[in-house]
Amino acid sequence: MKMLLKVALSVFALTLAINAFAVQKGVTLASDTTLNGQKLAAGDYTLDYQVNGTTAEVKFLRNKKTVASATGEVIPNPNTGDYTAFLKSNNSDGTSSIIEIQPARDKSAIRFASNAAGGGK
Repeated sequence: MKMLLKVALSVFALTLAINAFAVQKGVTLASDTTLNGQKLAAGDYTLDYQVNGTTAEVKFLRNKKTVASATGEVIPNPNTGDYTAFLKSNNSDGTSSIIEIQPARDKSAIRFASNAAGGGK
């Protein structure tokens, strides 16, 4: 019975470790943009995201302070690259919004709902 309990706890711990993980990467935005309606000026940021199953909590940090955050859906990304890429939509007011983040060398991407990305049409 004790052995069965140890095995069950080990499997549970492994499942938690696989389903949730956090990543921090240095990124540069080449132009002003928005995420979840929050403005991000062009420049260097720390991209901090935590994946839990099929969702990801994303934060852009500057000087260790959160500048913008959003929740996105984790989707497959078979086209991995050496650099983190941002897919943007152009809004009617001339601004752009991040709609997807493709982390470097990762087989998944993080996609944001159109209203969370800034409401581009």
